[in-house]
Amino acid sequence: MRLSTILQHRFLVSIFAFLFFAQYTFAGVFEGGDATKGETLFKQNCASCHSVDGSLLAAPSLQGIDSRWAGKDALIVKWIQNPNGALATGDPYIVGMVAKWKGQFGMMAAQAVSEGDIKDIIAYVKTGGSAGGPKASDAPKCLTLEEIEAAKAELEGDDSGYVWFIIIGLILSIIAVSAANIKKSLATAVNERDGLPAPADRTYMQVAKAWMWTNKKFVGVLGFIIFCYISVVGYKSLMGIGVYQGYTPDQPIWFSHAIHACQNEIDCQYCHSSAAKSKHAGIPSVNVCMNCHKGIKKGAISGTKEISKIYEAIGFDADSSKYIDGYAQKPIAWNKVHNLPDHVYFSHQQHVTVGQIDCKQCHGPVQMYSVGHVATPAEINAQEDVTGLIKLEKETLTMGWCLECHNKAGIDPTKSDYYEEMHKRYKSNEVGKRTLSEIMEDGSMTVRENGGWECGKCHY
Repeated sequence: MRLSTILQHRFLVSIFAFLFFAQYTFAGVFEGGDATKGETLFKQNCASCHSVDGSLLAAPSLQGIDSRWAGKDALIVKWIQNPNGALATGDPYIVGMVAKWKGQFGMMAAQAVSEGDIKDIIAYVKTGGSAGGPKASDAPKCLTLEEIEAAKAELEGDDSGYVWFIIIGLILSIIAVSAANIKKSLATAVNERDGLPAPADRTYMQVAKAWMWTNKKFVGVLGFIIFCYISVVGYKSLMGIGVYQGYTPDQPIWFSHAIHACQNEIDCQYCHSSAAKSKHAGIPSVNVCMNCHKGIKKGAISGTKEISKIYEAIGFDADSSKYIDGYAQKPIAWNKVHNLPDHVYFSHQQHVTVGQIDCKQCHGPVQMYSVGHVATPAEINAQEDVTGLIKLEKETLTMGWCLECHNKAGIDPTKSDYYEEMHKRYKSNEVGKRTLSEIMEDGSMTVRENGGWECGKCHY
């Protein structure tokens, strides 16, 4: 065979190989995919703006995306990962879509998802939101607007009990002083009638001392009761230092978790994006808020009042739907809700990614909250929609609460590479095998048995 023929064959093979891998890489985005994985990815990356049922949120619905983008597999991947790059291709569909929606919602931000993630998301979108079958029984009840307002009032609490104690105490004091004055007046009148000198003028303190001396037994018993009461109240107050369950601070912008997390089904990690990869869950920046509120300019409860505060912070003109040039942005001073002492180490990543713990295990029924709230054990334990809920009795965010959870929480070595690696280390030597055998005697391993009670795990 001549050299030119061989080169021609190799060239053709190279062309076919290139076409094959290009097809393998870019084609088939609308086929296959894991809808269950796609549901999680959709809620984390898309649900805050897009719906799958045709309704308009802060961006067009993704319903029918496979038919609208038919034959544009590579282009839709590029559009999701790099919208400006996709627009620069001049594709008529993308140009028309941007012209139609950009003025209302702004340009879509680039999404940090892989091609495989996109395939899974599209597979979920094609199910119409029913991946994994119906879940009505598992889903938390979303409150109505009236119930949200009622829940907000309930969480704010009622401190009127102490007020009534103060009022009753003042009334009794007034009655006592009045009774002393009446007695003194009557005694003076009787002495005048009988021709006797007026009683000695004594102060209220002297009168009180004389009365207590006359009624020593009663005063002693009453004093003992008061001492016990003050001791109990004082002990509880001292033990309550650093215990913040039920804490619901006011925020500079009224914000309803019930509307966002439950009614709109926005995944917690869309706003608290660092929970799965950092020590802190993080507070969303105003830019994250604007991903939705470029288009959503009126709240269901507060109207434009609270959303206008977001616009004021970032410099956005709601009428023209444009950012104000040269605007001096103002950070929003949110009040921290969940706060641990400085000497305590806690990592969201370890719990969310490694332990795969549901946010509501620690934060309670978020679908009932308005602004941030430190859930009580009763609120957490009453939840029926949390898989594998660990019911705890200690006060929330205390050391006893954490230790109780570590003592009850079981470890599934298949949950993460971390636990699987720990099991491998146990099995790699005789001491480890013996330790693992002792731990697994009851058929399970708890976080405590894996070192979760060691002081150095949480304290520097």
